[in-house]
Amino acid sequence: MRRLVLALAAGFLVFGPAAAQPTPASPKYTLETPIHELMEDPKMLAWLDRHFPGLSERMRDPEVGALFAGVSIQGLSIDPDHGRALTPEVMAKLKVSLEKAQETPAVAPPAS
Repeated sequence: MRRLVLALAAGFLVFGPAAAQPTPASPKYTLETPIHELMEDPKMLAWLDRHFPGLSERMRDPEVGALFAGVSIQGLSIDPDHGRALTPEVMAKLKVSLEKAQETPAVAPPAS
């Protein structure tokens, strides 16, 4: 009987709390997510506008939008014409910032 109690207690210590805790979800968006897809989410649009001022406005231009359809921030970083400022250090900071932006709750727009 004592062994059974010890075995159950050991099992709870190993599986109990850890099994009950949900694993954190991986971020929905990454630097490989197409920019147009990021623009569809209000939180991600705010993130884009904060880190890339004017980018979302330019992407709404039909010609620019067609040219960059499906392009991600990661894709821009390897493009010789557009990615010069997106160094590995900058990309690492953007990755952390993008993940944090997805953790914070959405801010409701001010009432008019």
